[in-house]
Amino acid sequence: MMTRHTRGKVTWVDLESPTHEELDSVMREFGINARIEEEIISPTPYPLSITFPEYQYLVLHFPTAQGGTDTRSQEVDFIVGKKFLITARYEVVEPLHSLHRVFEAEELLGVPPQASQAEELIEQMLRRLYGAISGEAEQVLRMLERIEQDIFSDKERKTVRAISDVSRVLLKFDTVLARHTEPLGEFLVALSGTTLFGKKFAGHADRIEAERDHAAALVESYRAVARELRITNDSLLSASQNEVMKKLTLMSFVILPLTLITGVFGMNLEEMPIISQPGAFWIIVSIMAIAAFSFFLFFKLKRWF
Repeated sequence: MMTRHTRGKVTWVDLESPTHEELDSVMREFGINARIEEEIISPTPYPLSITFPEYQYLVLHFPTAQGGTDTRSQEVDFIVGKKFLITARYEVVEPLHSLHRVFEAEELLGVPPQASQAEELIEQMLRRLYGAISGEAEQVLRMLERIEQDIFSDKERKTVRAISDVSRVLLKFDTVLARHTEPLGEFLVALSGTTLFGKKFAGHADRIEAERDHAAALVESYRAVARELRITNDSLLSASQNEVMKKLTLMSFVILPLTLITGVFGMNLEEMPIISQPGAFWIIVSIMAIAAFSFFLFFKLKRWF
């Protein structure tokens, strides 16, 4: 599907899952190198920036969370010239989709476009994409807040998996954003060159990088929160397990003399004290109860439980 917006002298063409015919017609219309068409058709595993005399090509992957437990990367290809901007993608990318709706509403109402130059348009687009990452990071923060409540509500075992899921999401976000640093920097430097927008693009470049840095800083700070929560949860789990082991150990110490007494009086001998006396059973039971109570009192005085 191909969507086109004209804002002033700038044309934005957005290609969503384009056919070969659509892609070929756009490449011929704007004089794009055939190498770019090949790059768009096939998925690009890593971010990429290529400089051409009259335009700049950039491939970036933007992470998005799926239900808060997993992520996927959405590839977006950008071709930026002085009078045009081409984006290509193979799935719905919400920030770009919402930008379409804004432009359609402005065109329907006859509102003068706020971004009528290519440099303004690429800034608005990239800031929306990085802003969406910041928004998803805020969603992860709310998950971390719920996890923190569970940790201190005696749900340490339940939160082990939750912390792992959130940490995995944040790690993927951090990895993808880290890979943007070099190609995005090259892309912005090239757009600031004399053949494209020149020095006037410097302010736009700074704001784009600031938005990316903000998203990266949020992700890193929330990763630190997740690490601290993991350490706290592990400590509480360890303390809980130690308490269980302590109680089991104390129980074994209480049961040990009872087992010993039972074994001694269970020996099949001809001469056995107490056994031949009337009420021998209750005497032995009393000895066992006194021994158990004595151990219990001893542990209590030592404050072992």
